[in-house]
Amino acid sequence: MDRADIYLELIAEQPILLVPFALLIFIFLATPAEKKLFISLVILIPWLTVARSEGLGAIATAAKVTSGFAYLIVAISAAIYPGPKRTIPPIVWMFAIVAFISIFYVMTTDGVARALVMRVQWTCVTIAGIYTARMMVHYSDLKYILNALTWGCIFALMLPISAFLIDPLGSFLKGQGRFEPWGANSNQIGMLFALAAPLFAYALMTLKKQSLRPVLMSALVATIGMSILTASRQTILATVLVMLPVLWVLIKRPIVLFLLICVGIGGLGLIISMAENAEFDRLGSLETGRFDIWMSYMTEVFPKRPFFGLLGTSGESFEKSLNEVGMHPHNAWLYWMYLGGLSLAAPMVYLTVYSSYCGIRIWRIREYLPGPPLLYSILVALLLTMYFQGIFNQVVYWPTYTWSFLHIVLAALFICIWHDVKDGNISEALYDDTDESDFEEYIPEEIEEFEDFDTTI
Repeated sequence: MDRADIYLELIAEQPILLVPFALLIFIFLATPAEKKLFISLVILIPWLTVARSEGLGAIATAAKVTSGFAYLIVAISAAIYPGPKRTIPPIVWMFAIVAFISIFYVMTTDGVARALVMRVQWTCVTIAGIYTARMMVHYSDLKYILNALTWGCIFALMLPISAFLIDPLGSFLKGQGRFEPWGANSNQIGMLFALAAPLFAYALMTLKKQSLRPVLMSALVATIGMSILTASRQTILATVLVMLPVLWVLIKRPIVLFLLICVGIGGLGLIISMAENAEFDRLGSLETGRFDIWMSYMTEVFPKRPFFGLLGTSGESFEKSLNEVGMHPHNAWLYWMYLGGLSLAAPMVYLTVYSSYCGIRIWRIREYLPGPPLLYSILVALLLTMYFQGIFNQVVYWPTYTWSFLHIVLAALFICIWHDVKDGNISEALYDDTDESDFEEYIPEEIEEFEDFDTTI
């Protein structure tokens, strides 16, 4: 039986599993328009984390089935958010157009029910990401989104932390010693850690509310510690890359850096000492079978279906080539090539290159944009890391990760801002309302005030 059918059968047999989602819908409807998006994003991240945690049983199934609806709620919240909206350049809509068209490519594949669910969910991700970027007209809007994501990550991290504290030995993959809290794949849960680390670090460095800094520091240390426990080379590398702007700033403050290193070493030492089942041998090796997988796809699969991939085929899996390779492509753009040939891969490669170009151009003028330059360095580092990490797997285009959602948000936002800048409207690219915004009344008091961080990174 197809996995999607199993999920739907479980929901049909135990409709009570949908009660948490129904409760979220009620909260959404009862929330004022200006707060809907914030709450939706705060809930989205832990909800997607629950969906990845197969060890949670039926509740994980319910979260997985309803994740597409969660993205639609985010999209609706962004659409009705009060205030002006950006004009979206036509090229940005290519994300949603390609996503929608890809639905038709999987209609004749094996496991068509799950294939359609995944393609529809990805379409929801692109729409939610574009509409979220569309509402970020002022600097305060950008802070609003970052604050929501930061709180969402804090709540989401309670899941892996609880697994580690409740059953530290059972949280590791048997036989391999890799951290898999509540059954979440180590590579997949690692994307949560890579996303959370720079958000926590930035909040820790800029937040005026002193009482929250111990919480953020503890969360940051726990995040980095758990990313190491995954023994995932791509997770650790992604975490290092997104933290480079923060580390560059701290180098200029050696005393602060020294104190943070001492606290970090102490915390990491405690975490690793509790993880008796952890194995780190694989971190010392760069050996990988991905090159062989890529070569097999390029020589055995793509020549047979170079332009339209799975469109009109029968007996093929929408996830991987079963007959020729038997493995996932382990590359985001090779997956698009497998799914739709050049007709889907070419526009996605173009969007990758163009959004990266826009991000780099924005980074070069970061001092002329409102807010700390460090913020733009972190955001650009996040997008570039997402694409770099996409070389080794297809998470950046998979619909069940906050990582992939934020990728669409950042790519769309950078393209929008750069289009304003190149048209000579740099002051309108992101309006500076840092001194007169009344935005703070709409977000939790604990994170309402950010101070400028004096850096040119």
